[in-house]
Amino acid sequence: MKFQIQIKPFDQLDIHSLYRLLKLRVDVFVVEQNCPYPELSEKDQVSDHYMLYDGEELAAYLRTYEREPGVYGIGRIVTDVRYRGKGLAGNLIRQAKARIQATEGAKEIYVQGQSHLIQYYESFGLTVCSEEYLEDNIPHTDLHVIL
Repeated sequence: MKFQIQIKPFDQLDIHSLYRLLKLRVDVFVVEQNCPYPELSEKDQVSDHYMLYDGEELAAYLRTYEREPGVYGIGRIVTDVRYRGKGLAGNLIRQAKARIQATEGAKEIYVQGQSHLIQYYESFGLTVCSEEYLEDNIPHTDLHVIL
């Protein structure tokens, strides 16, 4: 498999890329996790979208956005079921983290992660910074890293 990463702001996404990333998010976050909620949000329009492709197939995805000046979020981290266990989302997280760190004025990065993935996110240098809470009936915990 030869993978290619594309990073694009919302206004540079073509309709095929937008469709693929929204379909992957709905397939996993709404259907697979049996969590009916509005998957689309205004954050999409102010985010950079990281898409990891295997040919024409979108294998993994995440988005980054500025929560407030100098404080960034990494979210909607998702891998197609056929590509799990290959470290693809981790590759995107490392890319996103490095890109944010290289941004002038960047001070902090946050992830709102599903609680069962705390150790996974800690492997990227993030530390827990909240109590566990329910988001869409799924236990979540906030993690961050000070830059």
